[in-house]
Amino acid sequence: IYASKGENARALECLEVAKEKDPENPAHHQLHGQILYRRKEFEGAAREFARALHLNPFDRETASLLGQAHHELKRYEDALRASVHAFLLLPEADRTGADRLRRRIRTLKQLLGWGRREIAGVFHERQEQLHTAFDRLEWHRERFREEEGLGAEVAAAVSPQTEAALTGRIDLAARLRKLPILSPLTDEQVFRLTRAVSIETHEAGSVLFEHKTPGRDLYVLEEGKIVIQRPTHYGLFTLGTIPVGELFGEVNFLSLLERSADAVAGTTCRLLRFDADELDSLIEGDSELAVQLYWTFWRSLAKKLRATNEQLKSFFASENQSENFLALRHAHPTVADRVKVEQSDKIRLFREQGLSRSELMTLAAFSKEKRFAAGASIFQEGDEGTEMYVIVEGRARISKFIPGAGEEALAILERGEFFGEMALIDGQPRSADARAHSGPLTCLALDQETVKEVLEMDPRASLEFLQLLCRLITHRLREIDEKVIGWRILAGEPGETRTA
Repeated sequence: IYASKGENARALECLEVAKEKDPENPAHHQLHGQILYRRKEFEGAAREFARALHLNPFDRETASLLGQAHHELKRYEDALRASVHAFLLLPEADRTGADRLRRRIRTLKQLLGWGRREIAGVFHERQEQLHTAFDRLEWHRERFREEEGLGAEVAAAVSPQTEAALTGRIDLAARLRKLPILSPLTDEQVFRLTRAVSIETHEAGSVLFEHKTPGRDLYVLEEGKIVIQRPTHYGLFTLGTIPVGELFGEVNFLSLLERSADAVAGTTCRLLRFDADELDSLIEGDSELAVQLYWTFWRSLAKKLRATNEQLKSFFASENQSENFLALRHAHPTVADRVKVEQSDKIRLFREQGLSRSELMTLAAFSKEKRFAAGASIFQEGDEGTEMYVIVEGRARISKFIPGAGEEALAILERGEFFGEMALIDGQPRSADARAHSGPLTCLALDQETVKEVLEMDPRASLEFLQLLCRLITHRLREIDEKVIGWRILAGEPGETRTA
């Protein structure tokens, strides 16, 4: 009150008392700094604002005031850091504040003579500091709950119907931050993602979605057990269970097709549900967030595809294979012939797949042409994977050797289709065999460095490339799921009876 009336001396007397009684309250330091700033005592003001921001790093106004104080002192680097801090805390709706801070940051950048690399470094540093502060806040909150024994009481007091309404974006962000699959996202991106997230609880036996029904929402399992199963004329067949912390439903989000299986709660479950329409809006408006999400989808799909491939081995009795037989399979690796594919033909091929111009030029410039004779092996299961391939001419057979059954074709790929990309995703050995099918095969080989270069281009171009690869894997995953069901039926495995 004294400060608002301009009676600064009396205001400062009260503040000194307040600081003694409540030294950890950032509001006292912020008000002290404002008074000193009005009196043009910028050194003291900067010290008070810095103390207030240390006590509450999420106060955008204090960060902005600290930037102004440093600017008056001609400490332009400190002013820039504080201004970036304030910018990162801006709510999305505050366009005016964003424009004001953007202009200030641009001015300070010019005064310092900095380039994009130095500015990017400051943004990264401040994001990491906010990330650390947020984690510390979560840790203190969890400790308080544990010490007061509030964990179970808080959970029991909130009904499933009201949990989503009572949970704020901070709590949602904390839950998302703990998910390993979202660890590449920045704190700012995690907070934006909360717009699309709600919390659901389902009792055992509840059906989240059914086979051949529309729906593009996707989920992360926080607690419980989710069973993915396929209804057939021979009964229900389980395709797998979803581990806690894993994503599911993303195949339909990416493919825009009907659900390819049922998702049923095996126990009481708590889920994070991602609204597809809201997610579309976020992806459309933020290409950097979109790239990180599609990386998440790609890794999740690759993990599922590897797991599904491995299921094929379990449908038949395992037979011991002699070391000589295994040696014969790998005894004569095929050496591909080098061939010349014209640049225009490369660009035409990639354009058919819907790639952007920047991607076209990069892929056309850096891909290597290889030609394989009919029946030649391109790679075998267990080999180290360093390249992915795009078919220019001919066909490739992707297959897997199943103990007791022999070779089973997983897919026959034609012009323009990719294969071998999974080894570039997770660095694991090849999960299947690839061979030239029914004739010579000409491919463009893309190594890890080339793919990395494409994905480090501007976010919009990277997004287009990742979307293309995700569509490919969703198509492959659906095909393999059909194979799994077919083999189970042929193996005489009985299906379960659906219960009401």
